[in-house]
Amino acid sequence: MSRKQRAGKSTKVTMRDVAERAGVSLMTVSRVLNSERVAADTRDRVMEAVDALNYRLNISARSLSGTQSYVMGFFYDNALGGYISQYLIGVLKRCNELGYHLVLESCDYGEPDVESIVADLTERYRLDGMIIPPPLCEYLPLLNALDEAGIRYVRLGPGLELCRSPYVSINDSRATYEITEHLIACGHRHIGFIKGDTRQGVALMRFEGFRKAMANHGLEVNPALVAEGRFEFDDGMAACERILDSAEPVSAILASNDDMASAVIAVVHRRGLRVPEDIAVGGFDDTSIATSVWPPLTTIRQPIDALSCQSVDLLIEAVKADGPLGSGFQKCNILDHTLVVRGSTVGVV
Repeated sequence: MSRKQRAGKSTKVTMRDVAERAGVSLMTVSRVLNSERVAADTRDRVMEAVDALNYRLNISARSLSGTQSYVMGFFYDNALGGYISQYLIGVLKRCNELGYHLVLESCDYGEPDVESIVADLTERYRLDGMIIPPPLCEYLPLLNALDEAGIRYVRLGPGLELCRSPYVSINDSRATYEITEHLIACGHRHIGFIKGDTRQGVALMRFEGFRKAMANHGLEVNPALVAEGRFEFDDGMAACERILDSAEPVSAILASNDDMASAVIAVVHRRGLRVPEDIAVGGFDDTSIATSVWPPLTTIRQPIDALSCQSVDLLIEAVKADGPLGSGFQKCNILDHTLVVRGSTVGVV
């Protein structure tokens, strides 16, 4: 019987209780909870004990005993799309698993006074570092302010200045190449494309993947069938309207994310056309909206759970590395993507 059981339910669960239940030493529990290298089966036993006992780390005590604060920050733009929302949920979950607090901080892309935002954030919290998703991951004034303040950061999916910091991503150009090839294999030759926010490197990489696939199959990209959006539903609707109003032949439209692709499906239906018989539609990200529309969306699946977990793990690794982040720790994790074929493209010949 553990000390917790002997003392009754009111006794606070300790790390020793976790060690006793998992059959390991206190040091091993500490190493697991601090994301240090431990055998996989041992780690699983410890985390099973953590879950069973509902153990929570005393973050305040840990921060006082060392140089880490066990507090991470998460910058986000006010325009949170489905992809970033799911990514944030994954980051929150991973932080909870590892005993870290997550502080959310809003910052508009183009915000002129980012120095004040960063200064206020560092005054209120002693942060181990920041996680920065798009589009802020490429907002140079923000990155410069973080560098000046000496705050470590890990970025999600940057397309610019890749040597600036650690980051996690997929190969966006290759992924868009593959979904374009899928449309071509379905028999499409006149394919429209809706760009994302061209301030973001990832939007440029996705368009480049589309252009390469078209060129490699001897197909021209018709400028009239290319429209710009900002990764948002309303922009996707407006872009689709422009493409369809061009009077140029088009049998498929590929959008740079699922929000805009779902908008394309809505516009096509509103015009009395069928998906995929009249217009096939492809998206990117495989967020929840991809299976909420009809027909369900063919898209590129990003491993959002893995990206969010690795963002947190990479930041912890950076915190433990010697020297400033910019010069002492440079690492990127490129994860695999998956083409998910659904009803928005299947059946077209």
